[in-house]
Amino acid sequence: MSFRVILAGASGDTGRLVLDNLRRDDRISKVTTLGRRESKIQNDKLDHKIVDFDNLPEEAFSEHDVAICTLGTTRGKSGKEGFIKVDKDYVLSFAEKSKAGGVKQFHMMSSQGANANSYFLYTQVKGEVDDKIMNMGFERSVVYRPAVLLVKRNETRYGELAAQWLLGWADRGRSMSIQIKDVADSMVGAIFDETSGVLDNRSIIAKAAAFRAKEAKPDGS
Repeated sequence: MSFRVILAGASGDTGRLVLDNLRRDDRISKVTTLGRRESKIQNDKLDHKIVDFDNLPEEAFSEHDVAICTLGTTRGKSGKEGFIKVDKDYVLSFAEKSKAGGVKQFHMMSSQGANANSYFLYTQVKGEVDDKIMNMGFERSVVYRPAVLLVKRNETRYGELAAQWLLGWADRGRSMSIQIKDVADSMVGAIFDETSGVLDNRSIIAKAAAFRAKEAKPDGS
């Protein structure tokens, strides 16, 4: 069985790796990416659409089986209102349009600690969105809650860099941090099985390892 995927967030660090996996996997027949700018990536099964995330076109969502969302920003980068707009409004709009377009699976990157009752804005918003996604009525909804992402960004986030350095050295068991490749691999791997619900950091790492083990076999089984 082949799958047609629509992806929001392909220009981000995790989204780029997700897209790379989708492009290389023969079980994926079509990939539609949504972005605000032109994409430099060319591929026979890739269809990039320039969109306004404040008004996503409904026609972009038809004839897709799977939606993947890796949209996200920070309060430090975009301010409070900008963070809420991207991480809540844009994500929920993407999910709603996906559901209306007939998408059956919805995969979304959230964050460790997400809780709608949190006192902290970041984890509160993430938790609110998680709850709404899980109750939206997709045949399968998968929310990924990774810990601190270990990634070399194009932008400088000094607090994050310090945390990455410390965790990269101290968190050998990977309970408090995770490589972004693990997140990307798990999000694509879960398309092909019955995974549903919320995946914590350790579950994401395990799912990624299982995906890579299957990919390493000649028949992919």
